[in-house]
Amino acid sequence: RFELAFAGEAASRVPAPSSGAPVRVTIEDAVRCPRYGAALVHGVTVAPSPFWLRYRLQNLGVRAISNLVDATNLVMLEHGHPIHGFDLARVKGSAIIVRGATPGESMQTLDGTTRQLEAGDLLICDGERPVALAGVMGGLDSEIRTDTRDVLIECAFFQPQAVRRTSRRVGLHTDASHRFERGVDPRGVQRVLARAAQLIADLGGGVAVGTAVEVIASESPARRIELRAGSVQALLGVDVPVAICE
Repeated sequence: RFELAFAGEAASRVPAPSSGAPVRVTIEDAVRCPRYGAALVHGVTVAPSPFWLRYRLQNLGVRAISNLVDATNLVMLEHGHPIHGFDLARVKGSAIIVRGATPGESMQTLDGTTRQLEAGDLLICDGERPVALAGVMGGLDSEIRTDTRDVLIECAFFQPQAVRRTSRRVGLHTDASHRFERGVDPRGVQRVLARAAQLIADLGGGVAVGTAVEVIASESPARRIELRAGSVQALLGVDVPVAICE
């Protein structure tokens, strides 16, 4: 069981979140979720996205929804790493718990369908109930809505096999599951969270609070790839200094 709590001071012009408490992240399944990161943005306002964002998403085949949701989709497309935004006010108990489902559990996903869960499914839960089917789709009860003011951003690494198994079992193939099934960079959580928090704060007129946290339940060593500098230059068509390739 791995856990970490954090809280930050919001700028004086932004009210504190309604919960007024730290968010505690706990990983109970280190195999299926080696890493889980979270960041907070307070004082946002949900509105239509600016034209540049709607235009960019349209060209990438993604439907614009709102500034906050569109920001999460853009970051996913930029980094190839899915993220999810929760309405902090709807995260009960100021807690995020990553655990396996228990037989007989169910949850309603964002598409309005009630899913019957099995022991092989990995869940993101708050202090009371599941709020997301890990790596596949978020829950309807904790989604970002028009009255959302505080956003909890999730960025994690989920075991590809676990996401693939759940996605196929429930018959739900999403942009997130498509990427998690093929593997994302487990060491990129902090980078992706920083970009997401900055973009959501800018688009929503809010403030990113404190420092994003990352709970590491099991290490993911960096992979070393051997290649020739000449091959890099031939592929890119430009002269790349050897030092950059090391």
